[in-house]
This record gives sequence, structure tokens and C-alpha cells, in this order.
Amino acid sequence: MSAPHQDIQKILDDEDLLAQVSEKMFNAVDADHSGSIEKKELKTAMRTIARQVGIDLPTDEQVNEALIQLDIDGSGNIDLIEFKELIRQLLEALKS
Repeated sequence: MSAPHQDIQKILDDEDLLAQVSEKMFNAVDADHSGSIEKKELKTAMRTIARQVGIDLPTDEQVNEALIQLDIDGSGNIDLIEFKELIRQLLEALKS
């Protein structure tokens, strides 16, 4: 197993570490520090990532779909618990 895969697995195996990583990333996306990620903040984050990896910018429809999928409690925003699950899924995907 390569070092990046080991690092990812270490985060996935340690709930406290996963929580720390998720919270740091959440705070970076939660621009207004409201404690939740609104659609506008999600769109900004998705566009930033798209630019960094050189893919097409997400459409408003794609942002809406992502918000619906991530917003488990139906509040219209993404809270830290919902965001942590996103980070877990992303790390699992990166690992494989």
C-alpha cells in the first residue's frame, strides 16, 4: 500500500482524526462562519475544486443536486455531521 493510501486509511480508521480533518475543511468552506454550509458556499467550494483539478465548472443544477444529496436532515444547509460523511465518502473513493 502506498503512503497516500496509508494516510487515507489512517484517517478513516480514527474517528477523532476524521472529525478533525472534516472540521478543518468545513471551516474553510463555511465562509460566513455560520456553522452551516449554504448553497452559495457549496457552489464556491465546488468551483474552486473544479478549477484546481482542471474539470468543467459545476452548473447550478449540479450544485443543487449535491446539496440535496448532502443535506440528510432536509434543512437546506450542510452541517458538520453531514459534511463529515461527505469527507468519509471522498476519502473512501480516493483510497480505491
